[in-house]
Amino acid sequence: MSIAPAHAGRRWIPLIIVAVSAASTAARTEAPELEALRRRYAGEYLFVGGEAERASVPAAVEHSVDGMFFIARGIAYDRLLKSSEVCSRYVFDFGGGSISVAGSCRTPDVSPGDGREVDHRTKQGETSQLSQRFVGETLVQEFRGDQGARKVVWTLLTDGDTIRARVVTSSKHLPRAVEYTLTYRRKPLPADGGSADAGR
Repeated sequence: MSIAPAHAGRRWIPLIIVAVSAASTAARTEAPELEALRRRYAGEYLFVGGEAERASVPAAVEHSVDGMFFIARGIAYDRLLKSSEVCSRYVFDFGGGSISVAGSCRTPDVSPGDGREVDHRTKQGETSQLSQRFVGETLVQEFRGDQGARKVVWTLLTDGDTIRARVVTSSKHLPRAVEYTLTYRRKPLPADGGSADAGR
């Protein structure tokens, strides 16, 4: 039986050190970038999509339920329309290691900033599992329930003040998903509120 030289394993030590160093550098780089994203998104936004975007929501719901049996269709339409209410404003907050997306017409969506799922209940009493996280430079919300799923992708545009929400609600009971887009703009600071970059 041959015995490997005692120094054979030593050649791995520099490789391990390099790998650990690279991982540490990546973590340090990622943290500032994530913090910068949080600062950019944080704040209050007001709906600016006008009647065109408001009208697109019931149209999307109608398209989704088209083809269902008429009784089931009416129930599904009413339920989807209530859950798709257009809020006049949203507040994004990232304090305490959590992500909070609070719409003026909804129960606040609050979950850990690392994307872990938590229990969530809407003001209509519907329950789901909620996760929120940044994917690239977009903020992604996912609601996963027994009856279906809802995904909202928030994208902050290059002007730094306009944010768009792409909403997709799907269910095995629906002929097709409900899809629409809503536009919001950062609420201007008061004249004595300091720099326009504050809170970004």
